[in-house]
Amino acid sequence: MTKPENIERRAKEPSEPARITVHNLGGITDCDVDIPPGVTVLSGENATNRTSLLSALIGALGGEMATLKSDAEEGTVELRLDGETYTRSYTRQGNSVTTTGTPVSDDSDLVDLFVGLIEQNRARRAVQRGGDLREVIMRPVDTEEIQRRIRDAEREKRRIESELDDIDQRQARLPTRQDRREDLEADLQDLTTELKTVRETVEEYDASETEARQAESLLEQVDDLRQERDGLQEEIETQRASVEALRDEREEVKSELDGLAVEESGLDALGEKIDRLQRQKRELEDLISDLSAIVDVNDELVQSDTGDLSGIEPDSGEPTSALDPMSTEIECWTCGSQVPRRAIADRLDELRQVIDEQQKKRRDVVDDLDEAEKQRAEIRDAADTRDELETRLREIDRQIEQRQKRLESLQEDRQNVQRDIEQLETRLEDSEEFEDTELVEHYQRLSALEYKRGQLEQQLTELETEIEEIEELTDEKRQLEAQRDELQGEIENLQTRIDDLERSAVKQFNDRMADTLDLLEYENLERVWIERKTETSGRGETRTFDLHVVRESGAGAVYEDTVDTLSESEREIIGLVIALAGYLVHEVHADVPFMVLDSLEAIDANRINKLLKYFSSYAPYLVVALLPEDADVVDIDHERVSADALGTSPDQF
Repeated sequence: MTKPENIERRAKEPSEPARITVHNLGGITDCDVDIPPGVTVLSGENATNRTSLLSALIGALGGEMATLKSDAEEGTVELRLDGETYTRSYTRQGNSVTTTGTPVSDDSDLVDLFVGLIEQNRARRAVQRGGDLREVIMRPVDTEEIQRRIRDAEREKRRIESELDDIDQRQARLPTRQDRREDLEADLQDLTTELKTVRETVEEYDASETEARQAESLLEQVDDLRQERDGLQEEIETQRASVEALRDEREEVKSELDGLAVEESGLDALGEKIDRLQRQKRELEDLISDLSAIVDVNDELVQSDTGDLSGIEPDSGEPTSALDPMSTEIECWTCGSQVPRRAIADRLDELRQVIDEQQKKRRDVVDDLDEAEKQRAEIRDAADTRDELETRLREIDRQIEQRQKRLESLQEDRQNVQRDIEQLETRLEDSEEFEDTELVEHYQRLSALEYKRGQLEQQLTELETEIEEIEELTDEKRQLEAQRDELQGEIENLQTRIDDLERSAVKQFNDRMADTLDLLEYENLERVWIERKTETSGRGETRTFDLHVVRESGAGAVYEDTVDTLSESEREIIGLVIALAGYLVHEVHADVPFMVLDSLEAIDANRINKLLKYFSSYAPYLVVALLPEDADVVDIDHERVSADALGTSPDQF
């Protein structure tokens, strides 16, 4: 047998007892019970409020199994655990009961499925009635939240990949930029040499100081205007490039907007559907609560020795009652006639079936509600995206218009500067002072060379800056690649999370089931295991957990049997192990350090004892209700709480 491991993920071992205080819940009026870490056994006969206490505890933990006392208008449960106090309050309002307070967990499915393992537990009943085991174990998984996180991660990954593509394109230009830098440096060197020659020529020229000063002044003006003109031209090119980039972006935004489908017309219908489903959910929860209260109260009556409830009187005149208590008659609270206890017990079984059906309806309603809310969220997300795109489109149009106006203004300024340059050049050409001298020509040449050198130096500076930026992109690229790889890993993890959880659930069940069968020594039950299957049809992919039973014949031959052949005891064990697998897979112990067991009468006392030893290795607090004869067999270290501590002694029933 595999040794049960003490899960490392489990919360730290508690050192102090928890304390539960119950008022007007189930069949309990008032009681306080200490629950120390480890195993706590509630010992007593049937109908001694053990189930009421467990249901109240499950309510404080976050489940939905607690019910308000039938003759009370309000009830509460308080759980003091690890220095914190958790409460649930139940208030009758007309024909319904509202629940408020702060429980240990806000995930009722998690608690009801894997913590509150009482008779109505869905994991146990799924095995008893051939239910969907995968739906039971995987129900707490929020697949929509997983898909949303995948979409967000993929969007961020696309953004990073776009930046990486831009970096690759810039880095691909590095060799040509380096070659261009060498050419500019060579041109600048040649130009510097030519400038030196022309400057020496000007200095040697035999011209008067006045001529030189006049020529130099005019040429400086021309040079200044040319620089101003070229500066305007550069800004014109920048504005043109910006306008083109904005137009390209506008096309992209417009294309995305045109391809976006927003069915806002369906929002009102979806809202009405969600409201209707929420009402149905509340109505079903109220109905389940009321029916559960009726079943709990009357079940205690039927199982008790005498009736003590208002409106229900036992008939003690039958001598057969001593031999068969279920044959005694009591007054039916619905019709007033005398009916056998067994008839009421049968009616309670029918009510339990109705509760099961209503719970299934509730799950279906919850599924429909989740789907409707998902659709509404998608429509709202699409509407938000549309609004953002439309806002961006208007902003782009505004920027294009603004830059177009600026471009027209720059072009007009450039034309004016060009006109001033032409006027000065004409003045130089027509000046009588310089018509017979070459000084102006030399100055013009010197001015042109200096201007060209300025352009080359500016180009070289810009090019060196670009090269430096490209060379520095290596570190940025490495960081972006790391972010992309991390996002890809997150996407893959999210995409496989459900698969991983399913595999983990199957492994946990199969391993724990093997341990349990080895521990409990069922004679001819060789193996019970789950097979994970995926089937694809026209309606999509369907996943199931198929339960297999392998037996050993008297001759030692191993064969696969059907699930229908399982005994009641075997079904109970398998249902409990299903719940344990969910408890471990979803790491329930980290937030809810309890496991609650009830209705184990189908399992013999020795096996119950071994089962408690096994389950106690996983749950910091294990609370179990047992009959006195079963409780007497428990030999592990445990705390025993008798029915007297629950506010009602057995002989009151």
